[in-house]
Amino acid sequence: MLYAELITMFNLEFNSSCNLRCKWCALDHGKERKIMPREVLEKVMQELGSGVFKNLRRIDLHNGGETLLHPDLPGMLSVIRRHRPSIPSSVTIGLLTNGMLLTPKVSEQICRSRAVTQVRFSIDGGSPAAFESIRKGAKWEVVRRNVEAFMEINRRAKEPVQTEIICMIPAEGLPDGGMAPEFAALLQLADKVSVRNPHNWDGSVDLGVDDSGYQVIAEQRVGEVCFLLQKNLVVLPEGKVTVCCNDLNERGVFGSVLESTLEELAAHPTRLEMIRAFKEGRKDELELCKGCTGFYAP
Repeated sequence: MLYAELITMFNLEFNSSCNLRCKWCALDHGKERKIMPREVLEKVMQELGSGVFKNLRRIDLHNGGETLLHPDLPGMLSVIRRHRPSIPSSVTIGLLTNGMLLTPKVSEQICRSRAVTQVRFSIDGGSPAAFESIRKGAKWEVVRRNVEAFMEINRRAKEPVQTEIICMIPAEGLPDGGMAPEFAALLQLADKVSVRNPHNWDGSVDLGVDDSGYQVIAEQRVGEVCFLLQKNLVVLPEGKVTVCCNDLNERGVFGSVLESTLEELAAHPTRLEMIRAFKEGRKDELELCKGCTGFYAP
């Protein structure tokens, strides 16, 4: 089997730290902050441009950290822009942000760069008060103002990008009365809104999320391989590679783009053994995966 052909989603983590302390995030804020240098990005983009992943659909510029914290964001975007002509137009190049650092100046940089084809925003809760309670450190008015400004700048851009808002809502739903009008109005500005329920990521941290619905599905699907394990690779700032975007804390690192090609990493013995374990119903033997239910949809 050509394992490189299975890869459809690819993540590049520009920056490993975050300026928020969100209720439903498993990121370890005590770990050392790491920033991706241009040289690592350059090497990876060259390989991606060679067509190593023939069925690639997405390149996302994040993992656990906030992308806009990278101190040389314009320089990083310029590397991607230079290689973008060699990436099939069908591949979405996406930037995800919590919006707090998305000043009009940064919005102009992103839109002028013509490096990305999609910008997504994490805006949770259903009301300004719930948003600030869930996304600790974020200010509703700042994010609202920044997103509105981005939408206007993007509308005037030479090549407007697609926009999406990812909205996490508690599994029990919203209080009586539903979504607050000002919250709904902001969501309506995006081309797409994805409403999701929280989950416990790789299960290594108890986030107080009821994962019982996922657990039932997981029990019914023993022997099925996690789609993230099969289809995703994540390059961390120093060039290390982990198996999927549910791994926010480098627990599944198995190689490096500085030592191996992307094709070699896709077929790495560690990945293949993990895939085999899933197929044989041995998921619980995998330290990274045994507590993870995030890839199952209830």
